[in-house]
Amino acid sequence: VIVFTKVVMTIKLYVVARFQLERDPPSADKESKKESLRIIIFVVISFLVLWCPSFVNIIIRFVGGGLTFRNEATNVFAIMARLNAVCTPSVYIWGSPALREAMMRTVWGRLCPRCKRR
Repeated sequence: VIVFTKVVMTIKLYVVARFQLERDPPSADKESKKESLRIIIFVVISFLVLWCPSFVNIIIRFVGGGLTFRNEATNVFAIMARLNAVCTPSVYIWGSPALREAMMRTVWGRLCPRCKRR
């Protein structure tokens, strides 16, 4: 239910944002908004790719089959889900120059004062 809701809400967001972008006159800001929309779609797709195998395995295990693992370290599906927690912020930082600059100033500026001066 959660995955289905996420997919439906993302499709709705995409349709509404695309409609609004078509109404805007051509500008650099419009291209930035298009790029943000692509990033959101990519993040949702990566979420589904990394979590769906785990969801399917859980459903199959409730029915009576499915894969079981000794612990979380050997659970491939859990590793994929943890990878999602790492890749999502990375994609946003990679795709947004403003977010990347803010991160460099606030996070890296505190850890490495030379980075802040750049």
